[in-house]
Amino acid sequence: MADAAIKELIDKAAIRDAMVRYSRGIDRHDPDLIAASLTPDAHVHYGGWEDQGADNIVKRLMTRITRYDTHTHFMGDQEIQLNGDSADVETYAIIYIVYTVEGTQYLSTGGIHYEDRMARFNGEWRIQNRIVHSDWRRKAKVDDSIPGADRLPILE
Repeated sequence: MADAAIKELIDKAAIRDAMVRYSRGIDRHDPDLIAASLTPDAHVHYGGWEDQGADNIVKRLMTRITRYDTHTHFMGDQEIQLNGDSADVETYAIIYIVYTVEGTQYLSTGGIHYEDRMARFNGEWRIQNRIVHSDWRRKAKVDDSIPGADRLPILE
């Protein structure tokens, strides 16, 4: 029984790593990291668009994410239901996106959750089917008039 529990913990940690690899790939604009989180036959539905095949998905994501100045995913709660070499995974995240429109910078903050079917592919857990749900979003103009707004205190 202990061996099964240890295997389950190892699988869940590997699934968490795949999710972090994906979000790090998005935040760094790194197509190789994004591709390494998807099965070759992956299918995604991002609300306004969907696509099939890791190469197509990565190409489409790169076109979309490179238009932003910067973004950060903060991965949160996660529920994992293991079923042998597949798993149903729901992961909540907060995303921060900074973008510029006509010289004015904006910050979009949003709550999302990923509804994923993960599969073991060549010994690694990867996303095989993904639906992204947007739970809430808040957009605001970045106010550079605040003294010190251009500096992070932790870097001083």
